[in-house]
Amino acid sequence: MHIHDFKSTSITLVKSEVDFDRLKLLFLEFATSIDFDLCYQSFLKELSSVTELYSAPNGVAFILTQNNNTIGCVGIREVKPGVAVVKRLYLRSDYKRPHFGKKLLKVAIEWSRQKGMRKIQIDPDDIHQGISKLCIEAGFSEITTPNELTTTGRKCFEFKLSSRTEFSAMMAS
Repeated sequence: MHIHDFKSTSITLVKSEVDFDRLKLLFLEFATSIDFDLCYQSFLKELSSVTELYSAPNGVAFILTQNNNTIGCVGIREVKPGVAVVKRLYLRSDYKRPHFGKKLLKVAIEWSRQKGMRKIQIDPDDIHQGISKLCIEAGFSEITTPNELTTTGRKCFEFKLSSRTEFSAMMAS
């Protein structure tokens, strides 16, 4: 059993070459931790374009660390004006705790709000399995197509951005 000091965690904006290398490693770990193939999402193309996809103005990524250990990440991209998507929200197996997932989800929502997004969407295939429950608890709704993420009638999560006060109250609960 691991005892984690939540106060010793930090979230860092991915911007250096070293950060992007760490992000690629986390994305690869994510891909190998799931029981299906991400080829339908052009995962290899995404991996080779991480620096472009997750840098301004296209998007952003954050890495979560604890005591200088990389434990997780989240990527956010604007897919069309006012609509952001969360990609590869992932926690390493030793750190799959709700408070870590909540912290990454919170930074994705806050970044989207600061960028003036109206809503955020998450394809369940793009996040660690345990995060789906956190999405619902944070106020995401399950929707089906048409949406910006899928064309196959699959479900995704959507969060309509609310005021900062509503958001703070929701994430504090």
